[in-house]
Amino acid sequence: MKSNILHIIQGGKGGTLEYLKQLLPLLNKDKYDITVICHGDIFCELKQLGFKVVNINMKRAISPLYDLKALLQINKYLKTHKTDLVHLHSSKAGFLGRLAAKWNRVPCIYNPHGWSFNIKTNSIKKNLYKLLEKVAVNWTDKIVAISGSEYQSALNEKICGSKKLILIENGIDISKYVFESDDVFKKQLGITEKERIVGMCARLSKQKDPLTFIEIAKCVTEQYPKCKFMLVGDGELREQVENKIKKLQLKEKVILTGWTSHPEKYINIFDIGVLTSIWEGFGLSLAEYMACGKPIVASRVDGIPFVVRDRIDGYLCEPGNIREFSNFIIKILKNDDLYKKISTTIVERAKNNFDINRVSKQHEKLYEELILHAKEY
Repeated sequence: MKSNILHIIQGGKGGTLEYLKQLLPLLNKDKYDITVICHGDIFCELKQLGFKVVNINMKRAISPLYDLKALLQINKYLKTHKTDLVHLHSSKAGFLGRLAAKWNRVPCIYNPHGWSFNIKTNSIKKNLYKLLEKVAVNWTDKIVAISGSEYQSALNEKICGSKKLILIENGIDISKYVFESDDVFKKQLGITEKERIVGMCARLSKQKDPLTFIEIAKCVTEQYPKCKFMLVGDGELREQVENKIKKLQLKEKVILTGWTSHPEKYINIFDIGVLTSIWEGFGLSLAEYMACGKPIVASRVDGIPFVVRDRIDGYLCEPGNIREFSNFIIKILKNDDLYKKISTTIVERAKNNFDINRVSKQHEKLYEELILHAKEY
């Protein structure tokens, strides 16, 4: 008999959605019947992809009235549908879903996907987020950390002890990425054979700091003219990014692709992959760059140093340091031997460490342990 697994996710397009889109199809369909509670863009996309979805709206910010409404709807679902395990993603869904699971005595797993208290915000909000996590941990069977940084952060902030934590590092579908450039696609985008591409695959949000990426583009292209920058993604800072491009007179040097269902097509034509995040639980795009053999220049924050080995897979910089990012990008662009050395190394690292098939197997093992334990009590 199949086990009924309920996933709950709050938010819009981004890394957490991509994580689910890659993980869910690999989970054993003979063993699990999977439903996802979600809303907005996530609901539409997962439904279009054929997943079983339930629409319950959750706001990202704390909103007592809306949060209570969402909590009651989740609780109603659990009361009316046999559920063997709840798997929660990100802080808002994590808090509401864990409380509802506790009320209904259903075992649950929580993926923070980057702790909310590590977000760059004021100390009052940070302390509130920590308090909420410490309260909700009492309703949690296991917390899945997606990076060594996230695991260690839980211990350092005394969110919980190591017995409640399990490290399952993020992964990608390695088979989607190829170690060769697509010259035809580059030509379609108006990029010449001699031009190098420095790209970033990221949501245009405060977290990813795309405005710094545009400043880096200005600095690099002034010193290395045969180069274009590409932003793959969209988000709430789109207008600010466009204004920055216009202000710095970079219209001919920066390409904005908008949202795409196939980021691998764009990453495949990058020469260098960049991530300018000011906080980051893991950074799925980093593993994607690696799978395509693209040297990386990224921020030295949170989970990134656990993914990118500084001066082996590329270079790590202080977030917001335009000159440091620019200097390392130019260094890689100008040194073919260095480029080839990094490129070969990171393809192997992606295969050995960041394969989504490994992630799915680890999750299935965890599901079985928790479901079996619940049946014994």
